[in-house]
Parts: sequence; C-alpha cells; structure tokens
Amino acid sequence: MNPTLLLRWALRESRGARGRLLALTACLALGVAAVVAVTGSVDAIQQGLAGKTRQLLGADVVLENRTPFPPEVDALLAQLAPDARRTQILELSSMAALPARGGVPGASMLVELKVVDGTFPFYGQLTLDPPAALDQLLDERSVVVAPALLSALGLARGDQLLVGGAAFTIAGEVLAEPDRLGFSFTLGPRVFVSRQGFARTDLGAAGNRVEHKLMLALPPDQAGAAQVQALVARLRSELERPGLIRDVDSGADSQPGVSRQLQRVERALGLMALLSLVLGGIGVSQVVRAWLGARTLSVAVMRCLGLRPVEILVMFLGQVLVLASVGCVLGAAVGASVPWLLPRLLPDSMPVELIQAAQPLAWLRGIGLGLGLSLVFALPPLTAVWRVSPARVLRAEASPLPAPRGVRVACGLALLLGVFFSALSLGERLDLAGGFTLGLAAASLALMGAARLVMWAVGRLPRERVGPTLRHGLAALARPGAGTTGAVTALGLGVFVVLSVAVVAERLSHSLRSALPDNAPTAFLVDVQPDQWQSLSAELEARAPGAVRSVPVIMARLSVIDGVRVADMLAGRRGDDDSRSEGRSRWVLTREQRLTWVEQLGDDNQIVAGALWSEPELDEVSLEEGFAASLGVELGAELVFDVQGVAVPLRVTSLRSVEWRSFAINFFVLVEPGVLDDAPHFRIATARMDPDAQRQVQDLIAARYANITLLDVRAILEQVAELLSLLASGIGALGALTVLTGLAVLAGSVASTSLRRGREAALLKTLGLTRAGVARLIAVEHAMLGAVAGAVGGLAGLLLARGFLIEVAELSLDMPWGLVPLAAGLTGALAALCGVLACRGALRQPPLLSLSE
Repeated sequence: MNPTLLLRWALRESRGARGRLLALTACLALGVAAVVAVTGSVDAIQQGLAGKTRQLLGADVVLENRTPFPPEVDALLAQLAPDARRTQILELSSMAALPARGGVPGASMLVELKVVDGTFPFYGQLTLDPPAALDQLLDERSVVVAPALLSALGLARGDQLLVGGAAFTIAGEVLAEPDRLGFSFTLGPRVFVSRQGFARTDLGAAGNRVEHKLMLALPPDQAGAAQVQALVARLRSELERPGLIRDVDSGADSQPGVSRQLQRVERALGLMALLSLVLGGIGVSQVVRAWLGARTLSVAVMRCLGLRPVEILVMFLGQVLVLASVGCVLGAAVGASVPWLLPRLLPDSMPVELIQAAQPLAWLRGIGLGLGLSLVFALPPLTAVWRVSPARVLRAEASPLPAPRGVRVACGLALLLGVFFSALSLGERLDLAGGFTLGLAAASLALMGAARLVMWAVGRLPRERVGPTLRHGLAALARPGAGTTGAVTALGLGVFVVLSVAVVAERLSHSLRSALPDNAPTAFLVDVQPDQWQSLSAELEARAPGAVRSVPVIMARLSVIDGVRVADMLAGRRGDDDSRSEGRSRWVLTREQRLTWVEQLGDDNQIVAGALWSEPELDEVSLEEGFAASLGVELGAELVFDVQGVAVPLRVTSLRSVEWRSFAINFFVLVEPGVLDDAPHFRIATARMDPDAQRQVQDLIAARYANITLLDVRAILEQVAELLSLLASGIGALGALTVLTGLAVLAGSVASTSLRRGREAALLKTLGLTRAGVARLIAVEHAMLGAVAGAVGGLAGLLLARGFLIEVAELSLDMPWGLVPLAAGLTGALAALCGVLACRGALRQPPLLSLSE
C-alpha cells in the first residue's frame, strides 16, 4: 500500500482515540524519563566521581618508571594525548641535615625528596604554609618541607637545610598533598625541591634509586572516565606490557584501599543503568498492549477494507514512533532535571559535590534509547493484529490474540537484540551486555512460566467452598483473553528491578560507610629502633591505650624462585608482551621486599589456601594472594630472600587475602616467627590518638628520639572518610531514585492493564453488582496477579542481587529471604489499589453507555 495512504489512515484512526493516545504518550514519557533519569544520574555521578578520584593522583594519568622515560613514551603520548598538559616529577630517598657547627656535623634524618617541575598538582589542593603556589615558594636555593622534619631537627622557616651536599633555605611547610592519599610504607617526611635546586645537589649521579613520574592532565572534553580508562589501557598495552616502563595508573587505580570501593560503585552504577532499560521497556510494552486491546475493532474494520496485517502493524508502529518521539522529548526533559534537582531537594542524601548535572550526551542517549525501546518493546503486542479476523467487526468485545509462532519468534529475537545493543551502549562490554540480556530473558521466561502455572492451577482448583468475590477473582485469572501472562511478566520484571536495586544499593552503601574502620590509625611512626621500642610504646600506650600496634621490619630482596634465579627470570621476560600482569611482575621481582613476622593474623588477614605455620620442620612464609599471583607461585613453592647478604630459603605454606581498606600495617610477605629473629631490623608503629595527645608525642619524639619520624595521617583519614561518605550517599540516593521510578512504572503498568475493563465493569453492574462489589472483584483479581508477580520477581531480584554482590562486587550477603513474601504482599496491594483507581471512571459510568460503545 502507498505510504501516503497509510499515513492518512493512521491520522484518521487516531481521531477517535485522542485520549488514549495522550495516555500512551504520557506512559512513553514515563518510560523514557526512567531511562534518562537513572542513566543521567549515573553519568553525573560517574563524572563527579572521576573528578574526585583524579584528586587522589593529582592528575588524570600517571606513568612511573625506575629509569628515565624512553623516547617511545613521548612519541606515543604525542599520538594519543597531544593536547595533554604534562609535568615530570622525581622521587627519591635522601639524607637531610643541619649545617655543621664548629666542625661538628649537624643532626640528620632520612627524608623523601620530591623534585617538581612546572604545575603541581593538576588537581586537588596542595596545602602550604604560607598559603601560596608551590612554584612561588621554590627556587634553586629554597625547599618546602613537612612539619615533621621541622619538629625532628628543631628547625623553623628561614633556617638552612643541607640536602645532597647543597644548602637550601626552608621557605615553607607542606601540610597536605593530594597524591599522598594512602598508607604505603614511607621512609621519612617529605621535602619539595625544584628541578633547578635538584641540579645543585649530587643526588642525580648514577647509582641513586630514583622514581620517575610523568603526570598528565587531559583537556576537559577528553577527561571522561571512559576516555581516561581507554587511554590507560592503550598506554599499558604499548608501554607497560613490553617492559618499557613500570606502571600506568589513573586515579581509580592509585590507592588500593579506596580503588576497590570505587570499582564496586562503578559496577553498581552500571547495573542500575542497565536495569533502567527494563523499567522503560515495561512501561512501553504494557501501554501499547492496552492501547491495542482498545483498538481491536478498528483493526477488524481495516482488515475488512483490505489492509494486510503487516500494513496495519506498520501503521500502528508509525503511530508509536511519532508518539514515542514526543514522549522521549518530554521524558528526557523530566529525566534530565532529576540529577540537577535531587542534590538540591535532598542535600543530605545526594551530595552536590559528587554531581555534574549537565549531561547532554546522556540526554541524547536517553532519547535514542527511548525510541529504540519503544519500537522493540511495542513489537510483541502489536503482532496481535495478525490474528484479528475481519469477522470481529461484529464482536467488539474481542481481545487481541497471539500472533503466529514465526512472527512471535522474529519479534522476540528483535526484542532480545534491541535489549542487547541498548545494554551494550550503556555498559560498553559485550560480556556484560550478553549476560544482562540472557538474565533478563531467563527472568521473563520464569515469570511467564509462573503465570501459566497459576492459570493452570486456578482452572483446576475447586471453587465451590470460597466466597463469590474470591471465586470470581480466581476465575478471572484463567479466563481467555485475561492477559494474565503479560501482566504477571510486566509486574514481575518491575519487582525484579526494584528489589535487586534496593538490596544492592543498601548493601553497597553500608559497605562504603563501614569501609574506614573506627580504629584506623591517625599516626605512623617510622624507623623505631628495637632498643627504643619499650620506652616509646609505654609513652604511646599512656596516650592511646589499646590503640597502638607495632611490627618489626626487615629489608630483603627476592633472589631465587623454585631454583631459578630472579636475574635469569628478568632476562627471559625482557620484551614480553603477554599481559599487564607480566609488566607488573617485573616490579614485584625487583622491588625491595619488606618482611615481618607475626604469631597470629589480624582480622584484616584471612587464610584462603594452606595453613599458617603448619609445618614444624620447614621455615615457612605466607604470601598475599595477589602478590603470589604476580610472582606466579603457588603453595609449596620455595623462595630465597637475600637478607643483607644472607640467603634465607622459605617454603610457601599459606596464601592470605588482605583487607587493604583497613589502613592498618599490612605486608605482602609474612615470615614464620623465629626464622629472622637475629636479622637486623627496625620497627614501624601505628596509633590512634586525639590531636592533643598526638602533639605531645610529636614533641616527645623531637626531644628524645631524633631518628624517628611521626607521620600525621589524620587529614588523609578525613579525606578518605569524606570520599567514602559521598559515595555511600550517592549510591543510596540513586538506588532510591531507581526504586521510586520502578514503583511509578509498576503503577502505570497495572493501570494500563485496567483501561480495557470498562465493558466488564458495565456487564457486572448490569448483572446486579454494586460499584463496591465490582471494585472488590477487580481488587481481588489484581491482588492475586500482583502477589504472584511479586513472589517470582522478588525471588529473581534477590538472586540477581546475590550474584552481583558476591561475584562482581566481592561482598558477602546474608540473603534477606523474608523480602520475597513482603514483595508479594506489597505488590499485590499496589496492584489492587492501582487496578481499582484505573477502573474508577468505568465504575462511575452508566452501564448502558459502556455497553453501547
């Protein structure tokens, strides 16, 4: 048929259904608003999160190496990030000392020297005293130092300090630096020096161990989270894997204690964005189904006039597309306002600091997804036109019938492909999109099976002993054309989304809020000598009773693994391009290992393989599981450590998981007690103290323990706590948004199935039932539909939440099975309420008017 004629028919057909078309447009807008609101909020939080995490690093990307960067780095960066700002930093350990007086050398201590050139940092706040930019305080003859150095050596601003044989003037103090948001082992207080000042020292000579860092700040239009991760992946592939440089990191990778939480949040946000597709699809499918149910007589008339089913489908699909376009624009406008409104309406739940509300790409993507979802989710109900006979002109009460099997299969495949590509556009991962599509299909099949089972069971239950209201409700579920299967599937999928998101958001939010232990240390004490520990520990216990921990530290190097020298392994791996783990293994093999011993493991260490100190005849070692994987060793492997020239063979008898987010003292390598008792060592200690007690300890150390460095990490703890709290608030608020949106779509879905009940209500009133009686019948039927959908959908949602939390987020979960009957009851109540409200107009309308339509 001529497309122009089809368009004219579509316009004429719509004249008699303007009210229903407006309702369809509103419901399509609701579905699109669900997608745009959730995906827009996800994008807003992800962008805000990227801004927070880059402050952990001071840059978007950091490249690290033990030697100066090879020419390949400049060439690749010129190709991949030509507009990125760069600054190069050197980090090394050195001695800082007071000038000699009367021929007597001044006091000295080990410091961490940081050589900066240009802008530092690109992101975050470098807090200095006096307040100024770092390059304003540094020149070739000045340094900026940590307060701990001033206290330890009795210095003040303006005094002289010797570093690497050159004299510098102390120009200021560094109180906090963003890229030191971590609790890695440190040798001493920080000293900042300019590149010109470093050139005056003798520290650049060959043989000094220098850490080279290249920091990159990308232009705003290239600094999105996905773009940064793509750049990092490419740099790792081209530079790190072949062994040209040691490491490439982004903000999300920089701190082990925080990065796992960030990964969990990213994955949860992705899950919510994917589930928002289901919400939109449910709204579209049910509204189109109800709309077509009301247009069955018009379809029969068109068949009498010679239109083929495919032409009728194209005509209705064109109407859906036009209405969907209007609904998408309206829904996008509503959904786009949500990320902007939520932080202002709920400032305690959705942090403004974590939101970047302007997300035009999210809006466009939401409109595109809305149109695509409208088309693919409208196809299954629209295929009912194939089975509308022209003879149905005389049977206006007829309901739509299923399409032929081949048509249904084709539409089902189109629906699956539409969901798959929509999920791929959000998740950008084939495995995630495929798993989500298959999981959604499995949940839908389970719900359809449950609906058919209920219809079969209801049709065979004896109903003589129950009251008339319940009897009618049971009979209505199993009657032909009741739409029980579609209603249960739609409601069940809605419950599936709502419950899974609610459980994931609550558990993840709780994990984030409890990520920072209450007993996290506020101070680290480094380089404590064994003969100093007894007196120092007494002073610490007096000021922080029960909050002091200390362990011995022995410096060593790994020399042999299972009879193969590490030097030979490194020579064999040079130039390998297998995986990122190979690039990291070079660092694991060459790093200076820090060993300790403990009798019992703390709560933040759990044995995952083997047993701790279980072989009396062997000298044993326990490895952190990730460290063991990087080394490529398993239980039973023999490692030989070089401890100051002495070879110490050890057998791996256990592997441990370490909760790095505890921010306590943890090690990759634990040695059996007694093996290294005679080896030279020092101690490190942690304590949790109030500010006054910590100042007293700092003064005590400056007066009596000049070699010990106290590192104040209170500010770092506060930064971590603030970030985790923001993440918890954001994920909780977004979960609530998704749940509320799901409830709105659920209500709309129930209402859409009730729009065609006018003639049924009129017939029941004609047979003598009152309005209240008809309302009770409708309520019972919808309550039973909702209860079945709530039970099956709730169970599926809990299983999804359990799989996500355990397998993806790596969190434990005590399954709240009690939520299944609660979901069944609440969904039944919601369905009954919405069903009665949707039929309110039909209940008030005179029966003759309804029957004459």
